Amino acid sequence: MSQPPNILLITTDHLRYDTLGYSGDPVLETPSIDELASEATRFSNCFVQSPVCKPSRATIMTGRYPRHHGVRWNGSNLNENEVTMIEFFHRSGYSTACIGKHHISQKKFVDSLDYLEAQGIRRNWRENPDGIYQINKKNPFEKYVSSRGYTYKTGYALQNFRKNLGAVPSDLPEDCHIDAYVGQKGRDYLQQIGSEDPFFLWLGFYGPHHPYVPSGRFARMYHPDEVSPFRGDNQDLDKKPLEYQLYCQTENHKFRGFNSAPAETFRQMKAAYYGTVSQIDWQIGLILEVLEEKGLKGNTIVVFISDHGEFLGDYGIPAKAPFLLDCMLHVPCLVYVPDKQNNITSDELIESVDLFPTLTHLAELEPPDCVQGKILPPFDTEESCHSRQVIYAEAVDKKCLRTKEWKLIHYPAKDYGELYNLTEDIYEQNNLYADLPEIRHKMTLDLYYHLDATEDFKHPTYQRFTSEHPETGEEITHYHTW
Repeated sequence: MSQPPNILLITTDHLRYDTLGYSGDPVLETPSIDELASEATRFSNCFVQSPVCKPSRATIMTGRYPRHHGVRWNGSNLNENEVTMIEFFHRSGYSTACIGKHHISQKKFVDSLDYLEAQGIRRNWRENPDGIYQINKKNPFEKYVSSRGYTYKTGYALQNFRKNLGAVPSDLPEDCHIDAYVGQKGRDYLQQIGSEDPFFLWLGFYGPHHPYVPSGRFARMYHPDEVSPFRGDNQDLDKKPLEYQLYCQTENHKFRGFNSAPAETFRQMKAAYYGTVSQIDWQIGLILEVLEEKGLKGNTIVVFISDHGEFLGDYGIPAKAPFLLDCMLHVPCLVYVPDKQNNITSDELIESVDLFPTLTHLAELEPPDCVQGKILPPFDTEESCHSRQVIYAEAVDKKCLRTKEWKLIHYPAKDYGELYNLTEDIYEQNNLYADLPEIRHKMTLDLYYHLDATEDFKHPTYQRFTSEHPETGEEITHYHTW
């Protein structure tokens, strides 16, 4: 690539690694994503650093761990000191755009966008008495739906939303679905983009986040009796920490009554989730067609990743939950780079913090000093590069350290936790925390070491000093903070 490469970042919400055709789901049809996978580097061991939307997206955008960028849950905002990819590439001469869901609450992020569109539907989780979505006429998507002659009653009637575990196929036409709208706006942007400056487009699909509202043919695409089997049930929660049972108590959960939902309801939920994934796949295919037609593919890096996974009925839990099992952390990750070796699978352990330094490297730019990720191994040409041996994740207070063979989930100030042998127990159903004290102790020490090794002394709130050791003359770096 003689010119600076364009960058197309495609994200989904709540998409598990194992719910795509190329990654092994025998039922789900995702031909467009599968085709992209056949042309890209497929990372089979990509793990996000949080099982919650906002912290995970802040991690992707900053290349920094949640405990450092400060977004620990969906109610927290990104500090104005933090540098996002959007800001960085904007300062580097890129035309920046975000279409769809971004979930980055930072003024500087928004100010760094040359184009912002389709921030989405306003969801009322407390619901109206009849359980419906409200249309916000000021929202561009909902204004578009209203202009087509549809109302919330035809498009978003969520009667018995909780009873159906969020599975509510929509009566709207396919082109009025929120993710069809995001896809259309993405195509419009690519059609009008000029060749003067490289672009960075973040295309954020809202699905397959609940409620699962596939429309048109996608609402009927999968039969509940044909979905892939669930892994584990409520009985498996007895082997896990008390937090799981507390989370599942009916009065605390947005899907009230899910503990008593019949198996058929869970299958209907999964079929609707599948339909939503296929509807997004359709839109991704149309986006990639425009790249090809416009002659942009030969100079555009394409990244596909999800912010996190979800339980999707495993262990008897619908949707997402603030736990650190692989169903929540393991996500698809595809990176297509023109003029590089593609159509390969990498089983290296990687983290979502690695995207920022990888994209700056591929664009031949130096990332900010505070970025904590690593350049992804297939693209790092330095002889000194080394693969990750562990991945780290966190969910507010809980912390996780995972190798290819073992996973430890640490509960601070508690005498319990989670320990899984991933070689023998890939679905994390047999908690060995109390049974293997030696492995538990070693992994706990490894977790503490990882926390120390990734401490953020490059953050602007630290003041760095360099001086000489009075006896040896060795250069010593020390820090103050304010």
